[in-house]
Amino acid sequence: MSATVPDSQVRTVHVKRRNGKLQSCEPCRVRKLSCDHRLPACARCVRRKHAEQCFYHPAPMTKTNDSRVLPSPAESSTTSLSSGSRMVQGSAQGTLYDVPSAGILMDSAAGRPVGYLGVISSSAFVAELNDNLGIDTPATLNESHTERLSDDYVEKGVKVLKYFQDLDRIEHFVQKWLEKRDSFLMYSPVFRIWFEESIPIIQDALNAKTLVSLAAQLWGNTQHAVPCTRAILVDEWARAATGSNLRWETIGLILTQVGVIASMSPVWDPIFRSGQSRKEMVQTIHDLAGICIDLSQRCGSRNELLICLLYERLLLTSIMQGDTSSLVWMSFSEVADTAVLLGLHLELPDNADVPFFLRELRSRIFNVIFSMDKLLSTFLGRPPRISYRYAVIREPSDLTDVEVCSDPEILQKRLAELSLTGGWSTHGDVARATWRKASTSRHTIREEILEIVIGPQITDIEARVDNLRAREQEALASMPEICRLDPEQLIADIKRNPTVHIPSRGVPWKPVDVVCFCSIHLGIRHAAFLLERAAHNKTKSDPSKLIATARSLLSLVLKAYALSDFLAEFQVDLTDSLAFYVVPTAGVLALEMLKREQYYYQANDDFPRSEVLQQLSVLVPILEAVPSDEGNGPICAMGLHAIKKVLDRLLSRPYQRTPNFDAQMGGGMNQFSTNMDNDADFLQWLGNLDFDTSDWQLPSAVAL
Repeated sequence: MSATVPDSQVRTVHVKRRNGKLQSCEPCRVRKLSCDHRLPACARCVRRKHAEQCFYHPAPMTKTNDSRVLPSPAESSTTSLSSGSRMVQGSAQGTLYDVPSAGILMDSAAGRPVGYLGVISSSAFVAELNDNLGIDTPATLNESHTERLSDDYVEKGVKVLKYFQDLDRIEHFVQKWLEKRDSFLMYSPVFRIWFEESIPIIQDALNAKTLVSLAAQLWGNTQHAVPCTRAILVDEWARAATGSNLRWETIGLILTQVGVIASMSPVWDPIFRSGQSRKEMVQTIHDLAGICIDLSQRCGSRNELLICLLYERLLLTSIMQGDTSSLVWMSFSEVADTAVLLGLHLELPDNADVPFFLRELRSRIFNVIFSMDKLLSTFLGRPPRISYRYAVIREPSDLTDVEVCSDPEILQKRLAELSLTGGWSTHGDVARATWRKASTSRHTIREEILEIVIGPQITDIEARVDNLRAREQEALASMPEICRLDPEQLIADIKRNPTVHIPSRGVPWKPVDVVCFCSIHLGIRHAAFLLERAAHNKTKSDPSKLIATARSLLSLVLKAYALSDFLAEFQVDLTDSLAFYVVPTAGVLALEMLKREQYYYQANDDFPRSEVLQQLSVLVPILEAVPSDEGNGPICAMGLHAIKKVLDRLLSRPYQRTPNFDAQMGGGMNQFSTNMDNDADFLQWLGNLDFDTSDWQLPSAVAL
């Protein structure tokens, strides 16, 4: 259809028809196709490369013979942004910009859905009643909530966009992240598209000093849902959130990835020699990510992009504040609530109009959130936010990011190959999803252990502990071979040869693989430690098993810490392992030694006092090296203070010789006497020895 409208009538906001539904663009209306109502051009017209023909007729049921020219979508956008504009003062250089009138109401194209509603909600009962009556029920309920594009929101958006002036620094960390090729959450090919197609848009706005207009454009884009159908391809889905469709969630995800990679870089990295320090940079990005989240939520955004952004911001909060911070707990609460709101806790039906890559993404997201829920709850001793009893925990597929985002034919071939090997990849590099899939088998076990440890009404604890021990063994046995290797042996092999290969894969161990592998085994040993501690505290049983599990966990952490050079980029993870695993186990062992020294010391005690003292002594300089003002540093500092007190008490107390010691030994010890009254004399004598001669040997020893 060739009907056009003049510039004065170009639509800047959506108009609803009499039945309350949004008006479709003319090409979609004429062809009787579904329209997503995007401005300035709908996704269908953009996909068909007819965006210049997409417009919204002010009176679609009328006819006109006027020959009028329709402006392009870009011109329409410029018109809508400049019409009714007024001058506002720029926040940085004092430049005057055109800002859209705060009176423009920008409604979300699909409204703001209230989110997931379960089978016992009131709407479910109404829907069931309507079905029996043959009455159509709306697919979703929408909130009667709208937001206006105010000056404050525009200024916040401009503040975020100005951060991209330091593009060299941003590109430095983005490239470091893209080199990893795999991630736990958002696919790296998608992220690459976002970054490569958003930076030119932002640079043009920076050069032309039109950040205000770009901020308003992002506001409008974010108010529309990201188009998604079963047939959509990954690159199409990615481009629906970047370039001319750039959204605040995309900007936030780019920034948070930069912040996470920056936090993993050493403070002496040359990139930090000029400009902001590492700590300042991470804090700034954290604050800017908060602005992106706020703007997205005010636009009505509730999608996979937003929850990924919420989780990445949570990681930055944890890195800066430490996991004991109330900000971390409250930030995770928002993440968990959003996951349930989006219905990620339940599996999508097979007939859902969702492509494979988005199913996998939702599975990844919920897996990561569920795991973090158990980690924080265990570390803080608090009840979990999400229970497996009300969720479907689906294992992610053992695919790399590139494989998930590959062409449908290649993807189907790869899935067929995995089906022949039990769902596990058996060759080449290990995907990040491999470790996540392996950890999934322990999710319910971790929650049940938490219930035993902090639950107030636990009965028959011994039987439950035995059951969980058996299930832990079953979970480990179900993992692939690379997960069942002996961790101590692997660490020893890597110390001897950092290029050692993964068995049967023909590729060397990468630092990220070692961290993930150790994380699984540390989690298993920590679970055993918690179970034995709960059994000991509640049944007052023999502490030998508790001591054994504590020593095993402490030993593995110390050995893993010996690979700190190999794991240089994961210093945050090493510090977390000290706070999560070392401080509790070292505390239990130190307390047990104090009890035995003070209350029930026995000469034939089998407690490995010497070995434990050596482990605690090695631990002291490791804890001293952790900055007390970063992340979980305060927890490590508290543990260090307590351990040093224990060592001071145990090692500085006077030695009490038993009364019958000399009688038992007879005169045998006198033949080795050096006639030295104290340790200082002995050390001075030892320092003056010449070990190249035999004169240092005691006469009695030579005679032997």
